[in-house]
Amino acid sequence: MLQVQLKLWSDILAKKSAENPLFKEIVESQKAFAERAVKWDQDTFVSRRMAVGHFFGAKAPAPKKG
Repeated sequence: MLQVQLKLWSDILAKKSAENPLFKEIVESQKAFAERAVKWDQDTFVSRRMAVGHFFGAKAPAPKKG
């Protein structure tokens, strides 16, 4: 679903950018900023997945009585 939305949004940006030079300039500026910001985020973000799995992951089955 997200892939379809991204494709449609890219098509809209291309169409509107062709119609309006100011719109195109603003979109290009926002994309350049987003590229820098996302690279920084990916370089500095530490996933908590391992810690969550360690503390809250699957529990060992209870021993069987019998």
